[in-house]
Amino acid sequence: MKILQISTYDRAGGAEKVAFDLQHAYRELGHDVRMLVRHKKTDDPTVVETNPYAHTAPWGSAAALLDAWIANQQHFRGQYRSRDWLRRTIWPQRWIDRLNGTEDFSYPYSHYLLDQEWRPDIIHAHNVHGDYFDLRALATLSRHIPVVWTLHDTWALTGHCAYFIDCPRWETGCGQCPDLQRPPAIRQDRTADNWQRKQAIYAQSRLAVATPSRWLMDVVERSMLEPWQRRVIPKGINTQIYNPGDQQAARAALGLPQDSFICMFIANSISSTNIYKDVTTVDRAVRQVMQQEPEAPLLFLCVGAGADLAADDRIRQTGYLADPAQVALYYRAADVLLHAANADNYPCVIVEALACGTPVIGTAVGGIPEQITDGQTGFLVPRGDSNAMAQRLVLLLHDRDQLLRMSSAAAHMATQTHRLDQQAQTYLCWFDQLQAAYRSLATDQKPVSV
Repeated sequence: MKILQISTYDRAGGAEKVAFDLQHAYRELGHDVRMLVRHKKTDDPTVVETNPYAHTAPWGSAAALLDAWIANQQHFRGQYRSRDWLRRTIWPQRWIDRLNGTEDFSYPYSHYLLDQEWRPDIIHAHNVHGDYFDLRALATLSRHIPVVWTLHDTWALTGHCAYFIDCPRWETGCGQCPDLQRPPAIRQDRTADNWQRKQAIYAQSRLAVATPSRWLMDVVERSMLEPWQRRVIPKGINTQIYNPGDQQAARAALGLPQDSFICMFIANSISSTNIYKDVTTVDRAVRQVMQQEPEAPLLFLCVGAGADLAADDRIRQTGYLADPAQVALYYRAADVLLHAANADNYPCVIVEALACGTPVIGTAVGGIPEQITDGQTGFLVPRGDSNAMAQRLVLLLHDRDQLLRMSSAAAHMATQTHRLDQQAQTYLCWFDQLQAAYRSLATDQKPVSV
């Protein structure tokens, strides 16, 4: 089977990690897979960048050469921003949309993905927001081959934001947006127009929609999307990388103290300005425990980019870690993972930590309650409740037996239900069924239920 995946990047946050892991899983199972990305960050030969200059201005080819030259330079600050500026400049409508608050769909190449020498049998799309893909192409493409769209957030259902959090306007058409700066931010309130445009695109498309969580599928079923087919397919992780191991050995390898109780927070971007993640609640909880238990050998590890925590001898920041094996070492070295969020779908880091035998204390938002069995593989706490998080942390700090029981249950659960090969096989089986359904549609043009 020829599978074309579409993703913003090949390496970045959780959504990109899911797509990239599936890329390798599909290939290991014998399929011909390629990935189309906005910006390529790995040297994987099956990953290719989009051509945002195709079918645009007459001088598009020259601009593409300049873009490629910038991309091939040694990485420098502002490199991606320079390329994005060039891509917008070649097609003025992109600047106009950006200034007007209209979501940027001006990428004509998207409509020609089936006109290449290598023609896919299936398109598996992931995050298509990020100013690199024409959402209108979904209607064009889905008339010819199955298009499976895995949603990793709620952007597809709103007038601009990745998560609506407490705003109900997405259910009725958006407009009068309470927060235009919520990522992906827009400059003017065109949220009603954006919402209506998406609704019109979906009405002309035949989309198979997958979500990692039941929570997000419930949101889809209340939205304007109305997929042709749907599946809840939990995220899988590579258990050859993420698995239990010797905690002492992991700490020795990372230069961490053997006698500390280590709690850990990890995210691609952990700045306190990230409205969806909630490092502030984690920071407050940890500092509260430090004050309550001044003699406790507590160490807080913050793994990710952009941390702006106050200095403390018992707080360490690693910065962004690209190597999954090193991240797994940190999971094994930690006693517990703290995961606070204002909005989230089905974070990879929770499944990765559980697979390494690290219990998780997480906020009960989005799909997180589907990942953590409260009291068995970790604890669930209310959103923004640093006191509740601190109480659970103190409990595990003083109850080593419960911590060990949770560690064992976490590893067992993750390896039973969240293996990457299981996830890939589930998708591939569905792909086969969708192809059969398309053959039937070509014969009688009647909807076929899968």
